[in-house]
Amino acid sequence: MCRKSQLIDLEKEGYSPSFMDYFQPDIRISDWYSPRTDCGSKYKICVELKNQQMRPIQTFAPETVKFEQWSEEQWTQMTHVFQNYGRGVRFIHFIHGGKDTQFWAGWYGIRLTDSCVEICPAIGS
Repeated sequence: MCRKSQLIDLEKEGYSPSFMDYFQPDIRISDWYSPRTDCGSKYKICVELKNQQMRPIQTFAPETVKFEQWSEEQWTQMTHVFQNYGRGVRFIHFIHGGKDTQFWAGWYGIRLTDSCVEICPAIGS
């Protein structure tokens, strides 16, 4: 499976440990995916909230999405909101990817775009 990943350091992005621990703002993730019509494919996403020692605090890892060859699927958005995750979140590890089910040589299969991670402090916080 071909994968892309990004590790987000919340403190480097301007979110102090005390802010994250006290307010525990919602963390919203989204990702758009679409299969090719001429080739079956699979889509996988895993997003982890990690502490300073890189241990997972919460994980979003739904079942692999599978598409048959010649499917007429459109672009679909995968979303999740982390809430009430507790103290200690310092990193967000976003991993997504996919593969074709025909075992073609090269990079075929699922198409991915417009991935997003949003920190959403509550109004009035």
